[in-house]
Amino acid sequence: PLPPPLPPPSPPLSPPTPPAFPSPPVPPPSPNLPFICNEFDWCSTPQNLDCPSQEGQCDYSCGYCQWPFPPATVPPPPSIAPPFPPVPVPASAPAPPPPPAAPPPPPPSASPSPPPPSASPSPAPPSPPQPETYTYEVRQENAECANQWMNLGEYASAELCSLAAGAAGCTTFMFSSAYTSWGCRCCSEPDPPKEHSLWTLYNVLPCSDPSVTCVLPGTRLLSAIGTAQAFCDGPTDAEANFAAATALQGLIPARDAYLATDPTFASALDTSMSISATVLSKSASGMCNEPATACNDGAVLFHWLRGLLLLIDRNASRALIDSAPRAALFEAHHVYLADGNWMDDNTVQLTESMYDDLPLHLRVDGVLYEAQFATMTVRDSFRCGGDHSSDGLLGGLTERGYNVFKMDVGDGTEEAFGCTGASVRGDHSMTVIRHEVAHQFDRVVQADTRMSALFDGLKASAAVTDDWLRLNCRAGGPDEFFKGAPQEIIASQVGNQYLLSSSTQLHVAVDRLVGGSSAVALGWVLFHLEMFASEDGTRSRMYESAAGLDLSVAADGTAAVLCVILRRDGVGRIGGVTVPGCGGELTISYATASSTALPSSATTTYVDGSTSDGWSCDVDPAVVICDVPSPPPPPPPTSPSPPSASPSPPPPFVPPSP
Repeated sequence: PLPPPLPPPSPPLSPPTPPAFPSPPVPPPSPNLPFICNEFDWCSTPQNLDCPSQEGQCDYSCGYCQWPFPPATVPPPPSIAPPFPPVPVPASAPAPPPPPAAPPPPPPSASPSPPPPSASPSPAPPSPPQPETYTYEVRQENAECANQWMNLGEYASAELCSLAAGAAGCTTFMFSSAYTSWGCRCCSEPDPPKEHSLWTLYNVLPCSDPSVTCVLPGTRLLSAIGTAQAFCDGPTDAEANFAAATALQGLIPARDAYLATDPTFASALDTSMSISATVLSKSASGMCNEPATACNDGAVLFHWLRGLLLLIDRNASRALIDSAPRAALFEAHHVYLADGNWMDDNTVQLTESMYDDLPLHLRVDGVLYEAQFATMTVRDSFRCGGDHSSDGLLGGLTERGYNVFKMDVGDGTEEAFGCTGASVRGDHSMTVIRHEVAHQFDRVVQADTRMSALFDGLKASAAVTDDWLRLNCRAGGPDEFFKGAPQEIIASQVGNQYLLSSSTQLHVAVDRLVGGSSAVALGWVLFHLEMFASEDGTRSRMYESAAGLDLSVAADGTAAVLCVILRRDGVGRIGGVTVPGCGGELTISYATASSTALPSSATTTYVDGSTSDGWSCDVDPAVVICDVPSPPPPPPPTSPSPPSASPSPPPPFVPPSP
C-alpha cells in the first residue's frame, strides 16, 4: 500500500504587530553630566572640604564620580559563509601493463617520449564574505518614531546604535545622546515622526552601497594614532592632539563592536598598539621634542595610548614604561593612575600600600566590580589654566573610576573628627584618596541583603548630630546633608575617619552611647566592623595612623592595620570586640532580638570577670599592630584580543615575602 499523503503546508504566519514603546517622560532639569556628585567634587578649593553650602567657594556643577559608559555589545550580523565547493580529485590512471622481461634497446633514431602533461592545480576556495558594516545620518532632530519596533539595548553613541540596528535589519532608529540609558530603538514606522526634544531619528546606511561614503573605524583609528606617532617629531599641535584623543575615546571602548563589523579594524588595532608602545617608550627615553603636557593636550592623548595597551596587554609593561610606581600599583591592584605623571612617587607608593591593607572583597566587589581595571584620575593635572575641556576625555576606559585632588602627601592635613570631642588630623592627599575609594564600597553593601538592611536601618534611625560621626561642625548639623546625599555616608565615615583612626571613632561612639546622646553612632562603627570582617565573621580590621597612635611606622601618611577579634551573639550580631593589647573585651548588648536592633549598652569585660562602663582601653601599638595578609585580586576579566594583536607577555611572577 502507498503511504498516506503528506499534510498540506501550513500557511505562513503573519508577522506580529510591533509593540509600541511609550516615550520616556521628559526628565526634570538635571546637571549636565549624568553622574551622582560627591562631596569632594563639589568643592573648588580643596582646603574647604565641608563647603557645599558656602556661596562662592564651591562649584555646584557635577564632576567625575562614575563614568557611565556601558560595555557596547553588538549582535553579530547574520553572515553565513557558503559551503566551499568540493576540491576535484584527479581520476586515477589505469595501471600500465607489466613491462617485458627483456625489452630491446630503442632504435638510435627514436625521439624520447614527451613528459606527461602536468595536472592542473585545484581551484582555490572562495573567500568567505566580509561582515557588513553600517553608518548613519540624521533623519530628523527632536523627534521619535511614529511606531517603535524593538529596543536593542543601551549604547554609548549613535554610531554604535547604527551598527546594532543595521545588523538587526532596521532601516531607521531613534537615539538620545542625552539619556543613552533609554536605549537604541528601531522604528517599524518612522513617519509621521512625533515631536520630542530629547530624541533624534536616524537612517541606517549600509557601507556596501556604492552611494554611501563610509570612513571605517579602522581608518579613523589609524588616523588618530598617526597624530600620536607624529607627536615626538614636533612641533606638536594641541588641537590635533585633542581631536585624536576624542577619536580614541570613541573607538577604544567600542573595539569589540568594531572587530565584529569592520574587517580592517583588527589590523588597525594591532598597528595602533605597536605605535602606542613605541611613542610611550620614546617619550620615556626623552626622545620627543617636547613632553606631553596639559597645555599641548599630549597628556590626554597619551592617556588613551596607555589605556589601549592596558586593555589589550592586561599588564603595565608597555603602557606605564615611564613610571615603576604606577606600574606596580596597576600590577598589584588593577588600578590605573591617570595623572599625566603629576603625583610624586611617594604618594603613588602610599596609595598602593593603602590598597594592600584593604580586604579582598572590598577591592574586587567594590573598586573593581565587573571591570578589567579601575581608573584613578587626577583631573586637574590635565587642565591648562582655566581650560577644562579635557575633563570629558578622561572617562570610558572601563566601567569603574574615581577622581582625586591634585596634591601630594605632605601638602596639608584635614581634621577628621571636628566637633566630636576628639581630634585627629589626617594627611589631606591620603584622606581624599581614601574617601574616593570608600565610595566604591557602596556596591558591596548594596549587593548584600543583610548589610543593606543594616545601612538602611541606621540611616532611618539617625536624626540628630550625635547620630553621625562626621561633619558635626556643619551648620544645622549633618543629618540633612547625609539624608540628601546618602552616597556620602560610607565615604565620609569610613574613608575620612575609620581608615584613619578606627579606635578614635570607636571611642567617640561608645562615649555617646554611655552618655545617652546616641545609640546610632555605635551602630555605625559596628557596621564598619562588619564591612571589613573576614568571610567567617570572626575577625575584622581596624586602622590607625601616626596621628592616632603616634606610630613611627605610619608617620608618612599610611595607616597600620589592627587585628580585631569579633564575638557573635545568638542572632549573629557583634556581641564583643577584642583588640589585642587592650586588656578586655568591649561587650555589646542590644535592646531587642532583631538583627538590625541598635546597641543598648557597651561595657568593658576584663579577664577576671569585672566590668566597667564604656570602652576602657588605650591601644598599645606594640601589641595591636599586625601583618594581615592581603592576597592580590584575581586576574582581570579576559578581553578578547584582535586576531592579529598579541598581548605582551606578563612580567615574571615574584612570590610574596613570607
